[in-house]
Amino acid sequence: MSTAFHTTDAAGPAHGGAGSAIFAQDLSKSYRMYDKPIHRLYDLILPGKSRGRDFWAVRNVYLDIARGSTVGIIGENGAGKSSLLKLLTGITQPTTGSVQVRGRVASLLELGAGFHPEFSGRDNIRLNCSVLGMSDAEITERFPKIVEFSELGDFIDRPVKTYSSGMYVRLGFSVAASVDPDILIIDEALSVGDEHFRGKCINRLNDFRDAGKTIIFVSHDMGAVKSMCQWVVLMDKGEILEQGTAEKVSDEYLKRAKARGNERMSAINRGSSAYPRWGSGEIEVTEIEMLDGEGKPAHAFTTGEGFCVRLRWKAHMDTKEPVFGLGLYRSDGTYVNGSNHHWRDKPIALRDVRAGESGEVEMSADALQLLQGQYYLTTFVYDHSKAAPTAIDHREHAHTFEVIDPRHLQHGMLFLNSRWTVRRRSGDDVRTEESLS
Repeated sequence: MSTAFHTTDAAGPAHGGAGSAIFAQDLSKSYRMYDKPIHRLYDLILPGKSRGRDFWAVRNVYLDIARGSTVGIIGENGAGKSSLLKLLTGITQPTTGSVQVRGRVASLLELGAGFHPEFSGRDNIRLNCSVLGMSDAEITERFPKIVEFSELGDFIDRPVKTYSSGMYVRLGFSVAASVDPDILIIDEALSVGDEHFRGKCINRLNDFRDAGKTIIFVSHDMGAVKSMCQWVVLMDKGEILEQGTAEKVSDEYLKRAKARGNERMSAINRGSSAYPRWGSGEIEVTEIEMLDGEGKPAHAFTTGEGFCVRLRWKAHMDTKEPVFGLGLYRSDGTYVNGSNHHWRDKPIALRDVRAGESGEVEMSADALQLLQGQYYLTTFVYDHSKAAPTAIDHREHAHTFEVIDPRHLQHGMLFLNSRWTVRRRSGDDVRTEESLS
């Protein structure tokens, strides 16, 4: 999981300045891909015709990372972020270009990498510390603090093959942070840790930053990226699309993520539905549309933005008192909310609808309170003129959409506008701070 290496401060026109911690120029990595494993053998024993194709995981990357900076690398899955980090740490060699790294590097990359599965956590700490260039005296001195930080308890003496992914992170980060590196590189590993340990890791990263260390990390948590990084790199299909301030580049990433979410959810909604639909059929919901805060059709939304659900309907027969409603569910089937135009302080009455009529029903809100995830809508049209409301057009799982939460200020399902108050007392001095969210 951890690697370390040293490079010299070689000078020359192709190298970054003396203030650079990492300098990469024209950095590319290509892998040979084959449709079938046997084709690789054919290329070895039957040269001439190539049966493979080149896949460029990283292409034409230029980076000049200053010492003491905190840099985030963001992008969709498969954008080339992890491949780039492997090049920067020296785990893989570039196909073209070069990398110069100045100082000791510690990295936290793939879960389990660098650990011997049969060794205990205690043995793996000593092994990894040795690989990271620490002397026996240094290992002995720092060993208790590594164990204490990991909070693995009795598991420290068990084989790491019995560890969960969160335990791997605890052990790997504890070792990597103990080396006191000049450059710390982390690849999404903290996302699988529990909330308590992740908080400890963030505090340690802040300590590194305050001490003037260089930090590079991959994350999909835009809240962490914006709060920690002075500079952010956005990647897609192995290339750098944009570099700049955290606010600017993170916003561009969210726009792209939302656009892709719209495309993905639109394709899902165009597919044939296998979910049940029933009712007496006097009125039919002919179209379901969701609109964003700007009134544009959308399938992906951001927590806190305005939204609207629009149902278009057509009456095939006379109906005395139809009521339209919506059920909102999380993708796992959790019922989040149900409402209609009748359950209001001031109900909207829709009576004596005649055959041939058509119209629209809208439910809107100034701010979407859902947190990140996938959700779906179920639509209801019921006849309330009868003693027991009767289904006219009930459609399960009628529309799917996605919510993106760029800030990650809260966890769970719903964003609550709340007030936090913190008071501190020291003798007669009382300090109070309040924050609204």
